[in-house]
Amino acid sequence: MEENSERKKTIKDGDFVLPGDYLGVIEEYLPGDGVIAEDGNLYSTRAGWVRINKDKIEISLEPASKVPPVPKKGDIVYARVLEVKQQAVLLKMIKIEGQEGNREIATSKLAGIHISQVKDGFVEDLRNEFKVGDIVRARVIADEKSPIQLTTKDPDLGVVYALCSKCRTPLVRKGNQLVCPKCGNVETRKISNLYRKVKI
Repeated sequence: MEENSERKKTIKDGDFVLPGDYLGVIEEYLPGDGVIAEDGNLYSTRAGWVRINKDKIEISLEPASKVPPVPKKGDIVYARVLEVKQQAVLLKMIKIEGQEGNREIATSKLAGIHISQVKDGFVEDLRNEFKVGDIVRARVIADEKSPIQLTTKDPDLGVVYALCSKCRTPLVRKGNQLVCPKCGNVETRKISNLYRKVKI
């Protein structure tokens, strides 16, 4: 008897539950996402946090493990340059800005920046704008097919972290150029105005 009353303790918003845990009765709440009704009782179908919506009179579960994020048109992403071609740059997306933690991206992580999407104005040589290994902050402009298409046209978009191509020391921004504090090498990039100001 005591075990049964313990099992049917009152559940509050924010409580963590496991699959099969008792959540209440159908007279109290409607079953929402992650909740099933059985013989008038409500049970959890997965591990997660209880969410009670008093307006809808609904009880649901926020999953314990969230689904990995998928980049959508308009999202700001961080990506590492894999290859610089004549007309495009191939990148591997690292994360989506504003997503909690460092969740892996759910889709193919490949992305591309066409030469026309690098910056306003004429781009003569993409090798002057990006180098392999650079970390780039970019906006998704097309997400229908792989690779996902990105742009770095805005002032806050572009390279946010780069290494010297000669000695691999992190480059320091001086005006519109990047300078190596170790060997003095000077390089050009499509630099974001957030260069070395963002934590990735």
